[in-house]
Amino acid sequence: MAAPDEVERARTEQTRLYGDTLQRLVGRYCAALGLSQGKLAELLGVSAPMLSQLINGHRVKLANPASGERLRLLHEAVIDVELGRLTPAEAMTQVTEDRSGDVLTSRTRSVSRNTVRQVQEVFRLAAGADEYAAVAAQIRDRHPAVADLLLAYGVSRTDDALRHFAKITEP
Repeated sequence: MAAPDEVERARTEQTRLYGDTLQRLVGRYCAALGLSQGKLAELLGVSAPMLSQLINGHRVKLANPASGERLRLLHEAVIDVELGRLTPAEAMTQVTEDRSGDVLTSRTRSVSRNTVRQVQEVFRLAAGADEYAAVAAQIRDRHPAVADLLLAYGVSRTDDALRHFAKITEP
């Protein structure tokens, strides 16, 4: 059993790495998606005992980069559920169908997805989807590229925004 100061150091490091302790994140994800810890461990590609060690601060981080990528995908899905953009069932489908966490072959895809999520979060802090959709409809005829931008980042799901991002960043 880890000493209390070791657990505290592990949780501090988890917060630095993941934005919060894995104990709080796992609780949030399980609640939002209606998952047991065992099912969450399966989705992450780790054993239930390993997840327990992480939750309890006996380990700091997911050792497998693919598990870390799946954790990021779960985080994005939970945000969409919390914002009412996805139902828990839709979020689970999105997470289980997204194979980017299986093998990381390109740093670019990960950076692009993270960049897109950050842009979407900024847009969503500024205004609601209904406002962006209304403005996009008003300006579509005169400024179609700006209308597409508002829809992609203010209204659409991340996968749609990724397609927009790829389109506008192509050489």
